[in-house]
Amino acid sequence: MFQAYFENYKADFIAALGNLDFSDVNEIYQVIEKARRNRQQVFVIGNGGSAASAAHWGCDFGKGINVGDSERLKITTPVDGMTTLTALANDISYDDIFKEMLKNQISENDVVIALSVSGDSENLIKALDFAKKKNALTVAIIGEKKGRVKDYSDLTLIIPSEDYGIVEDLHMFINHVISQFIKQQNNQALKSN
Repeated sequence: MFQAYFENYKADFIAALGNLDFSDVNEIYQVIEKARRNRQQVFVIGNGGSAASAAHWGCDFGKGINVGDSERLKITTPVDGMTTLTALANDISYDDIFKEMLKNQISENDVVIALSVSGDSENLIKALDFAKKKNALTVAIIGEKKGRVKDYSDLTLIIPSEDYGIVEDLHMFINHVISQFIKQQNNQALKSN
């Protein structure tokens, strides 16, 4: 019984990966690279498992891409600010946590990346709406349910699955393929100097 579930999940994962649009992933790579070159801040936000993925993005892009004195990416994952996050949720509203955190840090031309399975979390919508009003670039990486987050995003990558596990698996695939490519480029640059 478990083996059948395993085989089905694997097949669904491979199908979703195979149908992932390279041009969308490439656009996200270009956005991140431009932010790195221009010293703009990148914020990655999400809830639940997507919050854990956002924190993982912060680690891989904040530390993992760096080689020697390579150009660093200014990346922040507000989900790592647990004390502030819980204070805002308690004192204001859980729906406003990311927007309130962005108020302290966001500048024009910064980037906000929202990770979500449903694409319908109110706190992500409010954060992206606020970011757009501050002339920041907004990116959403969401599942096939295509919630309202897409309406507040300048660039939306829709992962072709409604299965939360597969969507979150592909959040991490996108993180790893982009961050490891940047690290590879940094290694090559270091060797050529």
